Amino acid sequence: MHPAVTSLAAILRLNTELLLNCLDDLDDEAAQHRGTPTTNNIAFLVTHLIDSRHFMAELLGAPRPSPFSPAIARARCLDDVPELPSLTELADRWEAISAHVAVHVERLDTAQLARAARALPGSDGTLLGNLAFLAQHESYHLGQIALLRRQLGLPAMSYTLRPREPGRLGA
Repeated sequence: MHPAVTSLAAILRLNTELLLNCLDDLDDEAAQHRGTPTTNNIAFLVTHLIDSRHFMAELLGAPRPSPFSPAIARARCLDDVPELPSLTELADRWEAISAHVAVHVERLDTAQLARAARALPGSDGTLLGNLAFLAQHESYHLGQIALLRRQLGLPAMSYTLRPREPGRLGA
């Protein structure tokens, strides 16, 4: 793995696990709960993060069509989305795209990391800068999901990492 992405890959793996940990003890009804009428729910935020990981795969040159893009492509909030997937489907989709991204992040070389990419906030316009922004973006939304969990009366999100087979989700 390129030294420039070692920490980034670790953050992406941690975020993969933290999102799954946020879903522990949740059911579909709880995932649809809105703290206030204008607050997004956990299901919407997870759907958004899955879509963002698909965008990351696209930036890595290894696109996979997001199963949720048509439903949330222009959505800015939950009110813009008619129906959200079940937690089981969300967890499965999250693990699948996360494993795909992990493999491709580990294969990056110096030239790929330096290539021009999108002008994302806080990014230097390179692929590495874009990946760093997207990792921060995930972390931001994970904090929202963790807070929504607590508002539902559930325990705080755990930092426990699940055992993984070598090569699975960046293990």
